[in-house]
Amino acid sequence: MPFVIGDDDTLHHPEFHEAGTALASLILACRRSLWLRVPSLDNLTADRVVCDALKQLGLSSERVDIRIQYDSQDDAIRNGHRLIHLARRLPSRIQLRQSQDDDRDGQLCFAIGDNTGLFEASGWPRPARLDLCAHRLPRAPRLARQFQEQWERAFHSTELRELRL
Repeated sequence: MPFVIGDDDTLHHPEFHEAGTALASLILACRRSLWLRVPSLDNLTADRVVCDALKQLGLSSERVDIRIQYDSQDDAIRNGHRLIHLARRLPSRIQLRQSQDDDRDGQLCFAIGDNTGLFEASGWPRPARLDLCAHRLPRAPRLARQFQEQWERAFHSTELRELRL
């Protein structure tokens, strides 16, 4: 069954091991925007299927709006991260920002696609459950407002910049 944003308001609860695939299905269904909020740049955002979906969305249109906000980047800087490399290759399409101290919340993990589709994994990396919905989940508008407010206060991390010699 294809996942189409705006067509179906069925709430799905994927298994924990399907988190990357569920997030990728939301990303692939997006046409205009994807806002992703994660506690850290970790295995979920480094998952090949997630990064491939982000790349496909990023290349689909010059007007696509991909915003990724995170609290912690420590492991990603120390060990390298697929998403950071992708954002460096597509800097005009994928924006990464780090939350300011007051906005950091290790429980927040969600993605909003085209202002209506929602992937939510509160409590990541050990969420009680995963939610995936293509349309009209009541939490999506509230989370979108929260994301937008925090995005305005977030900053570009100088540690993620590539040093070219």
